[in-house]
Amino acid sequence: MRGYSYNLGLAFEGVAATHADRPALRLADDSAVSYRALDRLANRIGRLLRARGVMRRDVVALFNAKTPAGYATMLAALKIGAAYVNLDEENPPGRLEKILQSCRPRLIAADAPLAPPIAELCRGLALPVLDVQGGGVTDDSSDAPLPDVAAVTGGDPAYLMFTSGSTGTPKGVVISHASVLNFIDWSITEFGIGPSDVLTNANAIYFDNSVYDVYSSLFSGATLAPIAREIAQRPDALAARVAAAGCTIWFSVPSLLIYLTAMKQLGPKSWPTMRCLVFGGEGYPRGELRKLYGFFGQRARLVNVYGPTECTCICSAYTITESDLAEPSGLPPLGHLAPNFAHLVLGEDERPVAVGETGELCLMGPQVGLGYINDPTRTEAAFVQNPTNKAFPERMYRTGDNVRTDEDGRLWFVGRRDNQIKHMGYRIELDEIEAALNALPYVTQGAVVYHRVREQHGRILAFIAAPDAPGVPTEQAIRDDLRRQLPDYMIPASVTVLAELPKNANGKVDRRALLARVVT
Repeated sequence: MRGYSYNLGLAFEGVAATHADRPALRLADDSAVSYRALDRLANRIGRLLRARGVMRRDVVALFNAKTPAGYATMLAALKIGAAYVNLDEENPPGRLEKILQSCRPRLIAADAPLAPPIAELCRGLALPVLDVQGGGVTDDSSDAPLPDVAAVTGGDPAYLMFTSGSTGTPKGVVISHASVLNFIDWSITEFGIGPSDVLTNANAIYFDNSVYDVYSSLFSGATLAPIAREIAQRPDALAARVAAAGCTIWFSVPSLLIYLTAMKQLGPKSWPTMRCLVFGGEGYPRGELRKLYGFFGQRARLVNVYGPTECTCICSAYTITESDLAEPSGLPPLGHLAPNFAHLVLGEDERPVAVGETGELCLMGPQVGLGYINDPTRTEAAFVQNPTNKAFPERMYRTGDNVRTDEDGRLWFVGRRDNQIKHMGYRIELDEIEAALNALPYVTQGAVVYHRVREQHGRILAFIAAPDAPGVPTEQAIRDDLRRQLPDYMIPASVTVLAELPKNANGKVDRRALLARVVT
């Protein structure tokens, strides 16, 4: 990060010293937490983590409700060299257990009381729980700078982010201090972020997009406006919160902006302080984007961004112009990658394809992550040697995204190479849903398909073969059984029971035949 040191703890301390009295957080009641206060709270929590045995390169799992203590715990972990992972308290305990067994945290830190099922799960896994609101973090605790921040290196892990896994087990992406520092430097420059800005944090804190919110604001001297889950779920309250906080930069998945538009919460006079609307995580259909451009195009920058979780949130930004909306359908381009990213578009023969041809996007550069925690098999499959470089080791990440380039060098998204989808902004492996289906005792075989209703919008549909059809529960009961293993956004819109699933000539489930059964 330009002007600061080689780890995030030192970088934040530099920002906090420069902007000590400026608001780091603007809360829903319009009160503010200064950079000085947030830094001191992080120091107190850091000492408490150390006292509970957390060491450099340990993992701290957080149940974070976007309180000052929640953000300070993230910073405290960074300062002492531990990697934090924010978890979704609404995940089913069974899925949370898989995540916790995968990342093996030293302890659980929470900024609000744990729900009974989660508390029971932590007891069952013998994981100690730290209440960072009242568990020893008091005003008279020492908030002096922590003594060992400088020992943390750029290669140390900063955070983990769990995504859906094709084997049925979520995979935890490991991102280093150096990768985040590089991201911060690029983001601040690309979006012109500074102390006068107020960034939204409407994204769930355990969702990859929140990386942009937190690091672009708290490491630039800007202000972050946390938006609680219950507010984000109500379009009128969300729009009012953004306006009241005087937000200047927004980031979310397109689905949320489309929803706000449909609910009449966005219009030509909305959010008068907004200067930049950033959206990514899924495509923004031109027809819907044209509406947003009509509201904001003459007074704010609209930016389509792209980037996998494995490459520190975002690696490209494309500013929408009126000419991008001339076509009535389709998606805008991804644009050009960040200046210090290298990329290849590889065909099936592992060779670069020509301009206009489709291939897999492979990324190289300082934002590429360290791999998947405690998962060497999946790490070795996705983080590989650049096949075009025989001279020296050069790691690249295989995104699985099919793209093409145009004559101007812009990237355009074409589709996926595997069974992964983007649904409501979430990256979902349909195989994880199938694994949950096949774990049900009354299912002989399950299959899941994605039925695209219109551009970038669709439904997850499940089909099961059952040996004893009369003994199979109702569709709602099956969905309820799945909710014990999967979060709500992965629950199929429908479940169809068949005597057997159709097969192709190779004996595999014929997914095209299943889609053909869908009545549109």
